[in-house]
Amino acid sequence: MATPSEFLWQRSKEKLAKDIPTQQFQTWIHPVDFVSSSAAGNGIHVTLSVPSEFHRDWIDREFSDLLLDALSSELNEHVSFSFITRADVADEVEVVSAQASSARHQASEKVGSESSTKNPAPRRTNRQGHSSASAPRSNKSQAGKDATPFAFRPETIPGALPRTLNPRYTLDTFIEADCNRLARSAGVAVAKRPGATSFNPFLIYGKVGLGKTHLAHAIGNEILAHQPRAQVLYLTSEAFTNYFVYAIQNNTLGEFTHAFRQIDVLIVDDIQFFGGKEKTQEQFFHLFNELHQGGKQIILCADRSPAEIAGIEERLLSRFRWGLSADVQPPDLETRTAILRRHALESGLDLSGEVIDYIAYNVKDNIRLLEGAFNKLLAMQQVTRRVIDLNFVQEALQDLIDNRTRKSISASQIRDIVAEYFTMDPDLLIGKSRKRPIVDARQVAMHFCKQMTQHSLEAIGRRFGGRDHSTVIHACKAIQARIDTEPRFVEDLGRIEQLLKNRVLHS
Repeated sequence: MATPSEFLWQRSKEKLAKDIPTQQFQTWIHPVDFVSSSAAGNGIHVTLSVPSEFHRDWIDREFSDLLLDALSSELNEHVSFSFITRADVADEVEVVSAQASSARHQASEKVGSESSTKNPAPRRTNRQGHSSASAPRSNKSQAGKDATPFAFRPETIPGALPRTLNPRYTLDTFIEADCNRLARSAGVAVAKRPGATSFNPFLIYGKVGLGKTHLAHAIGNEILAHQPRAQVLYLTSEAFTNYFVYAIQNNTLGEFTHAFRQIDVLIVDDIQFFGGKEKTQEQFFHLFNELHQGGKQIILCADRSPAEIAGIEERLLSRFRWGLSADVQPPDLETRTAILRRHALESGLDLSGEVIDYIAYNVKDNIRLLEGAFNKLLAMQQVTRRVIDLNFVQEALQDLIDNRTRKSISASQIRDIVAEYFTMDPDLLIGKSRKRPIVDARQVAMHFCKQMTQHSLEAIGRRFGGRDHSTVIHACKAIQARIDTEPRFVEDLGRIEQLLKNRVLHS
């Protein structure tokens, strides 16, 4: 039966769970157990057990004040506390056992006492009030504390990146398209049943800036949304290497391996940088085996397929191929347009279809650059307060868009030039009139939009009064039929095309 003090500790943990992010609480506070409590001066001293010295040092550094406040609020007395590691608890049991055995067999209290002093006393970290008073430790332990535990302090280790999942990266914000459909669908399956699908490991590969990291974070966030107690760790291969080197240098390899084997979902980005690092590969090989055999989910990201990664041992490559390798391709125009529309909606920035189409057409192959272009546009608009028209966008993004690429023509420009050629108001081309001359001019304009822009059929239809893609298809077929049968009409098209090309050259 639990003692009153144990109940108080459980209530203290419940309070800490509200004050500490879920992932950190599960990693650091949840494994802490109550050992004992005793009167100490005018208050109470609580002893708690932790898995390792590394765990003890980390809590002492990061959470001791919160822990002290939680205990004080529950006990309503002056509180101090100390930690004892699981190994120290085992040492104490051995000490008691040795003393009892000595008393029985030698019947000598003195001998029993001498026997007990040969065993190491438990090492504790004491907290009293808001000051730390730690018992003397070996040089090794003190050095480890001064240098900060390896595992979750990235800012103290060169090259390490934050491992907290980015809450902005979710499956909802990851736009699905032909270029990434397999990867996203597999990611959804992994998020629903981590470690229980055939997609383990799940390797996402593709060139820079195509959404691999976004998808990896999104899977982790989805898992935590349904399993908040799951241990999900994201880090880069470089960070893993730095932690490994740090552990070797500080003689904490045992804590390193123990910490990583507690993970339920391990996400490692940029695994191509494991190439040539033999010792790191060996360590990751053993970690991979233990996690995989334990039914834990492994998610990997790389900028190329496993077969193209150089400097990786074959035994590790073969494990990368155990599950599913899914590539992400550069986004097509429709996907780029959808991404920009989502960003515009989320930021409240009013962008015309013409502006969105211009950016989507000119910033290709890389979602990261596309988002960078949008962010720059947003920042410049907030500073200048100018209306975001095509001229503003061309000026704002001139350093991101190659001059040759920028010499393009928009759907509205095509519409205006065609209307001018046929001597009519451009607004008639976007209106509902079905008069033959207007329909003919509208179809010519749609024909050139398809020929001279990268707009989708849907986007072209929107530029002409919100018509659908079937209207554009019909217009293009009608123009082609006239090209085959009307020589004079072909001459008109040639003149209009030259006008359009001159506009491009002088833009």
